[in-house]
Amino acid sequence: MKQIVCFLTLLFCINSINAQQEQDTTIVSTKDKDYSLVFTANKNDEIHLYIKSKGKENVVYTLGKYYNDKEPIFKKLKKKESLWLVAPEKDIYKLIIKSTSDKESKISIKLNVNSFNKEAPVIAYKEVADTTYATPEKTETEIKKLKTVTLQQDNFYLNSKSNDLLKGGKSRVLVPIALPENTVSWYYAFTASREEKDIKNTIKSFGLASTLSNYIDTENSFSGAVENLNPPPGANICDIYLLDEKNALLFKNKEDYSPFLFGSRENYKSGIVNVKNSPNNILYLGLNNPDNIYGIHIGIEIICITETQQTIEQLLSRPIITTKKQPYLVE
Repeated sequence: MKQIVCFLTLLFCINSINAQQEQDTTIVSTKDKDYSLVFTANKNDEIHLYIKSKGKENVVYTLGKYYNDKEPIFKKLKKKESLWLVAPEKDIYKLIIKSTSDKESKISIKLNVNSFNKEAPVIAYKEVADTTYATPEKTETEIKKLKTVTLQQDNFYLNSKSNDLLKGGKSRVLVPIALPENTVSWYYAFTASREEKDIKNTIKSFGLASTLSNYIDTENSFSGAVENLNPPPGANICDIYLLDEKNALLFKNKEDYSPFLFGSRENYKSGIVNVKNSPNNILYLGLNNPDNIYGIHIGIEIICITETQQTIEQLLSRPIITTKKQPYLVE
């Protein structure tokens, strides 16, 4: 009885030691695409691989780690091969089979992994996205093009209020503004001084259009550009009012008028004003000298930002997003 028990124990141990992960024989064809087989192995597991090509063409089969296919652990070019390999690491492995010709090859594959009574590493799959790009094609694209346009640059002399009353001088001037239909925003810069030479020198340095063009050319937003711009120098105060046609006539006749406050400035020596939302395309700037004694010179520059649609031809590659299942070891 004792001998029988020993024999059964020995038989169980032998069967356990020789336990294998065995895959049934698989017949594949390389006519449509290359074939690959993914499996797992523990370190020092024995991998037994048997491959036989049933066609006349040779095949190339490569065995390596799944995530390190640039360094295969085995590569052969034969019609028939049977080999034993020892797994260098606990990992996911991949067998790749490629035909060396365009003709179809029938291939018989059988794979055994001897894990020596160990549990085979468990493999799971996660879905990952893969993006490729199609061949570039000529495509017409509509784009918005912005540019600056200088509408006016001039200087004016305004008498004092006393001269206006006693000597017939003008302490007010209207500057008409005709904005293009495609205007998206417009600006005016101004400076005031009792000295005419100061104003003429300052006007020469006006460059609002070119300065704002730099914001557009570098694709920076020009909506907040005024905050970053330095106003021209000024010595004496003036008033500038943004007016529609009706209130411009009232301003000229020194009657009660209502300016647009967002585009008006009172008691300023100089400044740069951005008018983002114009009520209409025909407007006026009303220039006023608030001083009772001294006349004043005012220099002004008016520019606008226009927007046009342009059609450009580009070479564009359409992105192709696919998903695939990627294996990983379950720890």
